[in-house]
Amino acid sequence: MKFEHSFTVDAPADKTWDFLMNVPEMAVCIPGASDIAQIDETTYDANVKAKIGPIGAKFACRVAIAQLDPAARTGLVELTGKDSKLGSSIKAKMTMSMTEQDGHTTVSVVTDADVLGKIGQYGHGMISKRADSMFDDFTSCVKARLEAQ
Repeated sequence: MKFEHSFTVDAPADKTWDFLMNVPEMAVCIPGASDIAQIDETTYDANVKAKIGPIGAKFACRVAIAQLDPAARTGLVELTGKDSKLGSSIKAKMTMSMTEQDGHTTVSVVTDADVLGKIGQYGHGMISKRADSMFDDFTSCVKARLEAQ
């Protein structure tokens, strides 16, 4: 499944980049995320709770920053997660880029995800709707934090 999202924040690109690259600070904005632990310079573990349709899941996730280009403000993150209770898993690659115009920054995120197991059976429509909702919650939090500074 492929998801494309973007948002614009009233903050310069360097400030937006710094916030998004500060994983412990940024992770507060991820809906359902908890227990963020840094494994090494580019790898983090976290738990993420999500409800998709009538089913709630708690994914034990590993997030690896695969590529970063601070000058171009682009990055690639790989995520794997498993909910052993439901026998569901997720594997995703997310590319992020940002552009700045007149002090406003547009962040674009393209996610290519495979959702397997019980949750994957719900199909693209329901999963896409939940992904959109989680991204909206994330962007609202990011905007509130960056624009309040």
